[in-house]
Amino acid sequence: MMKRIVIILSLLLVAFGITGAITIFLHGEEAMGTSNSVPWGTLIAGYEYFVGLSTGLLLVGAIGVLFQKKDIIKLHKSLVTLAILTLISGFMLLLVELGNPLHFFYYILSPNFSSPIWWMAPLYGLYFVLLATLFVFMVKNKGKQVRTITTLTAISALVALICIGFLFGFVVARPYWNGPISPLYFVITAFYSGVALTGLVAVILNKDMKLSENFLSIFKKLYISTVGFVAVIYIGKILVGLYGEAPGKYEAVMSLLSGPLRINFWTFEIVGAIVLPLVVLLVVKRTQLWHIATISVISLISLFFMRYDMVFAGQIVQIDVVHATHTELAFNTFTTTWAEWALVLGGVGLFVALFTLRDMFEKALVRTTPVTNSSSKGVRG
Repeated sequence: MMKRIVIILSLLLVAFGITGAITIFLHGEEAMGTSNSVPWGTLIAGYEYFVGLSTGLLLVGAIGVLFQKKDIIKLHKSLVTLAILTLISGFMLLLVELGNPLHFFYYILSPNFSSPIWWMAPLYGLYFVLLATLFVFMVKNKGKQVRTITTLTAISALVALICIGFLFGFVVARPYWNGPISPLYFVITAFYSGVALTGLVAVILNKDMKLSENFLSIFKKLYISTVGFVAVIYIGKILVGLYGEAPGKYEAVMSLLSGPLRINFWTFEIVGAIVLPLVVLLVVKRTQLWHIATISVISLISLFFMRYDMVFAGQIVQIDVVHATHTELAFNTFTTTWAEWALVLGGVGLFVALFTLRDMFEKALVRTTPVTNSSSKGVRG
């Protein structure tokens, strides 16, 4: 009964997302909150969020396989399945954001090998192919090949994440993004999102997986260390932005601390993504599954707004501003339309619905080839 309710709700979200996509295709940029001053909007943030989830899930699963953490190995197939589905959701958002997918032919005919944005397509294409190959090997129970493919897929995931970091970090005109910290930021926050979703999946599947107490210990260590790294990055970005009041970077930081993005920043990025998880995991003496489920859901929501704020904080600062301490801060205006929210929620509904129906797809795939007697170590979940 619960499975049916989840599928129905997920499909309703997908239908809502399709409605938003149709609206954007019919009305173009007018249906989105973007403008010449703020060209990248909520769909870019949603794309970064979903591909971050995908690579983060894969990296968590890779840790289990490479370091033989049995409880993570039990979840490995579920994590790989979700990695594929969240990546598809991200691609769907990007497809709509492009406006006219036929323009992709110009990307092929006139490549710019010096641009990180050009390399994103082949890198994520390779990552998707390796993910699909890994999934097929796991479903067909080819345990010996899983470790090798997992390693290759993890490497491709890291390279793709670093490329996204370069995409933002190379933009000199946007000082808040510009700098060497962007690649590290994307890797750490993607891994954080993977850890959070792994915790939620573990709670949902615990009845079937029968995870041990050791899983809670491993999970807490991963969660605390990852949140700690994120906190250090945030402290560094804020202090660097405030110290010296560098033009562009200072205004962007102020937009987060006391400007248009302050509610998102303090509520989600600081409290939801950093403070609350650390309090629960460090203060609560005996962590229960419901604790993990709660902080995982809160973290996943907060991480979306972390992506959202990162995208907009870099753009709402007016490029032609010449900084002076007595000058009133001025920000570019931006909005997020219902069609954009519909697409983000539709992306969530898509991967939840497909994940709920995963057994049906796995059975269809298994029928195509007889299951071998290879060791199944590392391919459960």
